Amino acid sequence: MEQLGTKLAWIFSASFVLAAVIGFIPNPLVGENGLFLTNAPHNLFHLVTAIAFLIVAKMGNVPSIRFMQIFGPVYLLVGLIGFTVTGASSTGMLLGFIHINALDNYLHLGLGTAILCAGTLANNSLRTSLQQRTAV
Repeated sequence: MEQLGTKLAWIFSASFVLAAVIGFIPNPLVGENGLFLTNAPHNLFHLVTAIAFLIVAKMGNVPSIRFMQIFGPVYLLVGLIGFTVTGASSTGMLLGFIHINALDNYLHLGLGTAILCAGTLANNSLRTSLQQRTAV
């Protein structure tokens, strides 16, 4: 499990690419009229996030872990800030140009938690692997 961080970064990259792509295709789940409200800037941010995960995945395990440990709390913050814009059940514009709704905010909180936990899990796995290697 020494490369767990890299594997998780690839999974997050693919997930964000999928979110970006379906955000640009009219559907009832994600988009301007979807359950999760997005507009072009929101979808582009998902694409940029996917590219960032791709870059760190190609850089290796430790950069992937560090990115998740930093980006998870950032996404948590995005969710919290989103609630100041939308309240618990409304819609709004994050930073004045990214269309969001309360459901997006809950998703951002969940993603932030998942990304942070993934980084922590991968870091613990790496640490255990290194300790076992040095003990032999």
